[in-house]
Amino acid sequence: MTRLLLCTGACFLSLGLLIPVIPRYITGPLDQGPALVGGCLAMTSVFALIARPVAGRLADRRGRRATACAGALLLAVTSLAVLLADSLPLFLTCRAVAGIGEALTYVGLAAAASDHDRREAAINHFTVAVNAGLLAGPPLAEAVRSAVDLRAVWALSGAAAVAAFAACLFLTGPAGGEPSRTRRSGPLIHRAGLIPGLAYWASVWGYTAFSAFLPLHVTALGGDASGGHFLLYGCVLLTVRLGGQRLLTRVAPRATAAAALMLTATGLAMLAVWPSVTGALLAAAVLGVGQALGLPAFLTMAVTGLPAEQRGSALATTTAFFDIGFLTAALALGAVVQSLGLTYGFATAAAVAALAPLLFLPLHRKPDQTSPHGGVHDHSRR
Repeated sequence: MTRLLLCTGACFLSLGLLIPVIPRYITGPLDQGPALVGGCLAMTSVFALIARPVAGRLADRRGRRATACAGALLLAVTSLAVLLADSLPLFLTCRAVAGIGEALTYVGLAAAASDHDRREAAINHFTVAVNAGLLAGPPLAEAVRSAVDLRAVWALSGAAAVAAFAACLFLTGPAGGEPSRTRRSGPLIHRAGLIPGLAYWASVWGYTAFSAFLPLHVTALGGDASGGHFLLYGCVLLTVRLGGQRLLTRVAPRATAAAALMLTATGLAMLAVWPSVTGALLAAAVLGVGQALGLPAFLTMAVTGLPAEQRGSALATTTAFFDIGFLTAALALGAVVQSLGLTYGFATAAAVAALAPLLFLPLHRKPDQTSPHGGVHDHSRR
């Protein structure tokens, strides 16, 4: 399990380092306008989305280790290649390939976590490593950029991906072993991943509204910066993931997922109806709890009851909704905010998150389980 967490942390640190650097690189050395920043991020997400079904098939057929190694290697190559990318087309090509690398690493490592004997705990720890890498990346990147330059951050991102590749080579056993080839692997789009994926999509709408528009919200309220809000959000998220692990493993994933979505909706509603810096701080904390509970529950829902050779496909389907959620939320909420203002943007995202638990309601009543003689049918052998 330790090796899996090291691989995951290093991979997502590589990605997190680039969050503040990509906009600076596009508007600086490449001398492009800010409009291209959104286009570049969208293109990376589109290629990640396209690659996820293939990543799931590879994880099921070729193994988790091979899939994660391939993704980490692509991340390393694309980060280091930027050091030589002095043209916009080459840079955009690197970012497109990086989207494929991100899909391969995410699906491969998530599938490895789902194979662990203590699945719920392993998936929870995996998501902690994901968020720890993404949260640590931006401040570290800013420190390196200030001390050296932008090129040093790209080099550090490439080095982190190389370290992840090396660690992935040593994944063995339930953390990275090869699935059985005695059964057919899952389909490219797995039905088991659709409901948790749609819930993940709604959760991502909440996160996108928070991360994209909170700085504007705090500025409009007269605050100096939103860094403290994001710091509180990250600390709450990691604390809940780590501190609540034993409790959450005893709760059904669907119940946890529903609670996560309602907390996300509550935090967004607080931003809309309590326009103050203090209200924004409390909203960030509530959102941190909701986002902390959500991802482990969605991933656990996707793989529960599935054989190992279908889990990669199910996880690929579920995590694809992150890219769909990010793209659709950025476009839709941007239009709402542009037309109606920030309050309506937060309220729209809150409504999406609040309605999502309806996905978990049964579509029809279960048949009567009792026999005419008052006994209970034994379905355990079906």
